[in-house]
Amino acid sequence: METQRAITIHTIQDGKEHFGEYGTSAHLLDYLSKHTPFTLQAPCGGKGRCGKCRIQILAGTPSPVTDAERALLRPEELKQGIRLACLTKAVGDLSIQMEGSKRPIGNKSFLFPHPLPVDGSLRTLVLELVPPSLEDQRSDHSRLLSALATEALEIPPYLLQDLPQVLREGNWRTTLLLHENRILSILPGTPEGKTCGVAIDIGTTTVAAYLFDLHTGQHLDSQSDLNAQGVFGADVISRIQFSLEGKANLKQLQVKILTQIDGLILQMARRTGVHSSQICVACMVGNPTMIHLALGLSPRYIAEAPFIPVTTEPLLILARDLGLSLSSGAIVRVPPAVSAYVGSDILAGVVASGMATAIQAGSAVPSLLIDIGTNGEIVLAHGERLIACSTAAGPAFEGAQITCGVGGVAGAIDRVSRAGHALSYTTILESPPLGFCGAGIVDLLALLLDTGIVDETGRMLTREEAARQGHPFTEWLITYDDEPAFQLVGTEKSATGMPIILTQQDVREIQLAKAAIAAGIRTLLKASGLSFGDIQTLYLAGGFGNYLDPRSAARIGLIPQQLEEKIQSIGNAAGMGASLALLSEKSFSLFQRARERTSYIELSSSAEFQELYIEEMLFPT
Repeated sequence: METQRAITIHTIQDGKEHFGEYGTSAHLLDYLSKHTPFTLQAPCGGKGRCGKCRIQILAGTPSPVTDAERALLRPEELKQGIRLACLTKAVGDLSIQMEGSKRPIGNKSFLFPHPLPVDGSLRTLVLELVPPSLEDQRSDHSRLLSALATEALEIPPYLLQDLPQVLREGNWRTTLLLHENRILSILPGTPEGKTCGVAIDIGTTTVAAYLFDLHTGQHLDSQSDLNAQGVFGADVISRIQFSLEGKANLKQLQVKILTQIDGLILQMARRTGVHSSQICVACMVGNPTMIHLALGLSPRYIAEAPFIPVTTEPLLILARDLGLSLSSGAIVRVPPAVSAYVGSDILAGVVASGMATAIQAGSAVPSLLIDIGTNGEIVLAHGERLIACSTAAGPAFEGAQITCGVGGVAGAIDRVSRAGHALSYTTILESPPLGFCGAGIVDLLALLLDTGIVDETGRMLTREEAARQGHPFTEWLITYDDEPAFQLVGTEKSATGMPIILTQQDVREIQLAKAAIAAGIRTLLKASGLSFGDIQTLYLAGGFGNYLDPRSAARIGLIPQQLEEKIQSIGNAAGMGASLALLSEKSFSLFQRARERTSYIELSSSAEFQELYIEEMLFPT
C-alpha cells in the first residue's frame, strides 16, 4: 500500500523563506503560527470574522474559496490569490507569501534624552581567593564560601556550572554582582564592561524592551514589535479562550511571547555590543492577562465573574526559568497589579506621570491618566487616593476590527486634515499608505462629523444623500458591502494596491470604543464627587495617545470637550515606569504604595456605567 506523501508548505515573509511539512488537516493559520518563525496577526482569533489574516497563494493547491472569504475579500483580491489563513487548508504543496512583518514605530515623546535616576539595590563584591594547592584541596565551591563567610551569602547551584572557569580565568580574583542578598552573577577578575538591565512592557498589541546601563541609568537601546500572540486574537478575552481550548495552548502562548521578548533582548545586545551575560536584571510590566501568559499561569478565572487572577503580588523570578538569554543568575522582577484588569502597566503609568509621588505626599491635584488601548484603563488621582477602572474598549483604536486598520507602523495614516475643498493626510515615516492607525481614524471621523457626512447617531450618508444635502467631499463616498463608505486613498496610491476606506461598520466599532472610554471617565468622576472643571491634567498614555489630535478626540466624544486643553501626551508611560522601576528601588516601591491607595470600580456590575455608556454612544453635536 502506497504511503501518502506529506504536504510541503513553502512560506515567504520579508524575503525570508521557510519549508515545512503540513501534515495536518488544520487551517493554515494554525500551521503558520505553530510551525514557522513568521508573524501573522489574527484579531478575531481565527474565527473567520475580521479578514485580517491575509496570505497570498503563489503556487500549489489550496482548499476551495469559502463563502466567508467571498464576504470578507474583494473579487480582485481573490483573483490575486489572496486568501484568509484561518479559512484555508492545504490540499497539496503550497507556496505562500505572507504580508511583511509590521514593526510599530517608537513613540515620539519617549526618547530618554537624559539618564534616569539610579538608586537600585545592586552592589558588587570583589574577592581575592587563595589558589588551591596540594596542601589545600578544597573544592572551588568551598573556597568561595570561605571567602564569603562574613557576608552570609549562599551560592545558588545553577551558578556552580561556570564557577571553575570563572575563578581560573580571573586568576582567583572574582567579582560578585548582588541584588540585596542574592548573587546574580560571578564574574572573572574585575570586569570593566557595563552591567545592564532591561525593562519590558508586554502590551496586548505591542511588546517593547528597553536596555539600560544599571550603574549610570543611560538608555542604550530599544526594540518593539507587534505582540506575537496576536495570531490568537487581538484582545485578552480571545487569548484567554484560546488558552482554555487545549492542554498545550497555554504553553504555546507562553512560548510565543517569551521567544519574542528574548529575540528583542538579543537584538539590542547585538546592536550595542553588550553580551547577554552582562544583562543581570529585568523588570516586566503588563496587564494581568499578559503577565499570566508570560509566566505560564492560567488566566481562566480572570475572564469569569468575580474576575480573580492567580496573583497580583510583586514577583521575583529567575530569568533562566523563563528561558531568557540573560546572565546565569539574572532575575526578572514583576511589579504588583491592582485587579484582574488593572495591571502593573497602568501602575507604571501612574509612576511615570508623577501621580504616584503626588498621592504619596497626599497632594495630588485632580488628574486623569488614560491608556487608550485594548483594555482602556483609566485612573483618577485626587489627594492621597487613586480610583481606577478598565473599560474593555476593544482594539479598534489600535487598528484591529477596522476594515483598513493597521497599528502604529510605517505607512499608517496618522493625520487627516482639510484645507477648503481638499483633503490631505500624512503617514508614519512618510511611507506609502497602508491603512489607518487609531489617530488617523479619529481625525477622519471628526472631519466627517464636521461636514455632516456622519451624523450624531453614527450613520454615514450615501453619496446621493450627501449630494442632495450639499455636503462637501461627496465624490469620496462609495458603496461597500451594500453600505456607504468613505474612500480616502485610491488603488493607485495605496501601498497594498487596494483602496483605503472607512466603512459604516468601522464607524460603529469606533462608537462602541469611544463610548466605553467616555463613560469610564464620567463614572470615575461621579464616584469621586468631582466635575470636569476640577481636573487639572489629563495624561494620555500609549502609542495611540501619542499621535492623537486632542481636537479630533474631543470632536468624536472620546475625550470630554471640557478637557481638550488639559491633555498631555506622555508616550509609552508603561515602558517609562518599568524603566524607572528597573533602575530605582524607590520607584519600584511606588508601585506597591500606589496599589495600596487605589480603589477599583468593576464596571461590568455598575448600573451607572451602563447608563452612561448608552448616553455616550452618540457623537457630540
